Amino acid sequence: MGQYRISELNLEILSNSKTLLTNLKPFETSFDYKPNLTLSITDDILLQYMEEYEGYTADVIECVYLSTEFSRALFDFNGFSMESTAVEYEGSAVLFSAPFEDYQVYEKISTDKVFSVDYPAIRLISSVFYAYGTPFGLNGDKVVDKKFPLKSIVFVDSERFDSLKVLDTKDMVSMFIRAVTKSIKSDRTKHTLFMLEKLMHKVKFYGVSDLSDLDFILERVTED
Repeated sequence: MGQYRISELNLEILSNSKTLLTNLKPFETSFDYKPNLTLSITDDILLQYMEEYEGYTADVIECVYLSTEFSRALFDFNGFSMESTAVEYEGSAVLFSAPFEDYQVYEKISTDKVFSVDYPAIRLISSVFYAYGTPFGLNGDKVVDKKFPLKSIVFVDSERFDSLKVLDTKDMVSMFIRAVTKSIKSDRTKHTLFMLEKLMHKVKFYGVSDLSDLDFILERVTED
């Protein structure tokens, strides 16, 4: 079982997934005390998921399962994961989140700005929300161990938005829940909304139709 430092938490992870083990390398560490989290998947659960999701490899299933378990556990540490791509811009983080069926919009984000794909982690530490690169997801070439203060969250949806706009509470809540729903257990819904309320006072929320002018969007959504 390997030891890792992820999102300022100490984890022990047992994995046979070549993809995940490769992604975990930048996060390797060692410690002599009890970890904050221990993640693993049993053979029974792996076989159950392989039967349920026919066509998916054991490698992919293990990545997705352990990432989900990590995301759910983050709620105990003032955090959550959001299905999105995290971009660094002038020392701050901006998250771009699109509906699953529009996942190709992320291809317009230049590689040099990205520090986490699929499941960046967000944690509230000393009154500041930080976004962290994590090893979870299938895009190993974009896995880095970095963190930045979270400035804005941008929801990309060509059916709901015509141009860049600041979101009101109604739009923002529904789209936030959509982006984190895979990480929420039914008994944690109230806590999720509690985290969202705190987030609303610290982070800006935007909607945009596409990312064709990424530099303009980044400049606008990071303005004070």
